[in-house]
Amino acid sequence: MQLKRRRRLPEQAPAQSGFMLVEVLVSIVLSAVALLALAGVSAMTLRYTKMSQYRVVATLLATNLGERMRANRAGFLAQGYDFSATSFAGQSALATLPAQSCDSAGSFCTALEIAQLDLAQWRQQARRLLPEGSAFVLRQADAVGADVWLAWRDPLLANTDESPRRAAECPDGLAAADPGIRCSYFRINL
Repeated sequence: MQLKRRRRLPEQAPAQSGFMLVEVLVSIVLSAVALLALAGVSAMTLRYTKMSQYRVVATLLATNLGERMRANRAGFLAQGYDFSATSFAGQSALATLPAQSCDSAGSFCTALEIAQLDLAQWRQQARRLLPEGSAFVLRQADAVGADVWLAWRDPLLANTDESPRRAAECPDGLAAADPGIRCSYFRINL
């Protein structure tokens, strides 16, 4: 007896209407979230890079002032480099240079006049290189160095959660209550 083989028909797949569309929508949402996260990281990278650039500029400015003080020690001892009477808002205008230029071969200037010219030129440079750059310079009581603060407005500061701690960064009276102001402190020893 010969058995008849029955031929099996392939089974039909169950209907899957609409599943492909849901999978595509989920993948688009996941891609959008990933791109938003990437954009946020990119923005923070730009912000911290710019902040680092301002801190490097402040460091170079402080080094420049220290060299000026070392070159004119008599002017430093005469307190020609002290500048602490003006707040951040009070330094909105560019520093004015003294009437005596002290930069020609025939000019005769005292050490104090040279110090005042140095300080005015340095403050102008700080104003140009840092956004709304301001300075606070105070000679130490033992006359072996100076405390220098450089302040600027951080143009990328958008969140108050990252506002600087003024108690640690800025001296009293320089930054007031503005959370957009950043400060760097330097101690220059002669």
